[in-house]
Amino acid sequence: MRITLKQLLVFQAISQTQQVSKAARQLHLSVPAVSMSLKELESSLGARLFDRTPHGLVMTDSGNLVLAHANKVLNQVNQLEQLFKEQAQGVGGTLNIGANKTSGNYVLSKKLPLFKTQYPNVNTRLKILSSSAIEEMVHNNALDLAFISRKPSDKEMEYIRWRSDRLCIVVSPGHKLAHRPATAADLSAATWILDEEESATRVESLHILRELGVAVQDEIVMNTMGAIKRAVGTGLGLSILPLLSVDAELERGDLVEVATDGHSESRYIYAIFKRDNLTPLMERFLDCCEVPRG
Repeated sequence: MRITLKQLLVFQAISQTQQVSKAARQLHLSVPAVSMSLKELESSLGARLFDRTPHGLVMTDSGNLVLAHANKVLNQVNQLEQLFKEQAQGVGGTLNIGANKTSGNYVLSKKLPLFKTQYPNVNTRLKILSSSAIEEMVHNNALDLAFISRKPSDKEMEYIRWRSDRLCIVVSPGHKLAHRPATAADLSAATWILDEEESATRVESLHILRELGVAVQDEIVMNTMGAIKRAVGTGLGLSILPLLSVDAELERGDLVEVATDGHSESRYIYAIFKRDNLTPLMERFLDCCEVPRG
């Protein structure tokens, strides 16, 4: 068996694009060359890595098994190239970062320009998804490090508490609940604008509402915090959002936090990465983000 880096690159590109032709364009190769590399890899492994469907190529169980190893091997090759590039040109290379919505949109978006100013030769890529999806990508070596709103469930993962946060109920300044404490009956009768179902913020929001004795009867689901904040600002309804995502609006008076008899517990955002995978470039980014390390 002799697996080449080209075969792994082709496999990785096909897994991302789900089409041989798109993978070929991404790698600047011909379609026949990409098809041949995939065929050679499958022959070497003695397994089919993709199933062909009307919607494109879908990885088989064998393909999913190969993907984590392929990502790890290619990342290690990139790290080796990066070490020599750093010696020749100063700090350089590519850093793949993941984040949940709160940390990605409202914290890292401010840190990345600063990091780019300090290390102009570094290419940074930021992926924003749910905390669970981001943790899975770190596990599969598709991301170097990430920032999520809960401790990772993966025992191979290192994590560092980074920023404190809390969830708060917000309304528009003109809403009747902006000017007096809200009862459980008030909150149950309100229209709620909540995050999409797979998000950690939604799960925690529903837990808080249950603790307050609130039964949500009228709900609107949106998949971005920006859309939720705009809808709340028009007076459409209430929402529960991380303080980090609304602190600017609260300070300007565009939104108002609703007073209740209950309270929401503090939560934290954690920096996570695979154990023994911490590189000098990752350390520089953690330093830029002021992530505490012992």
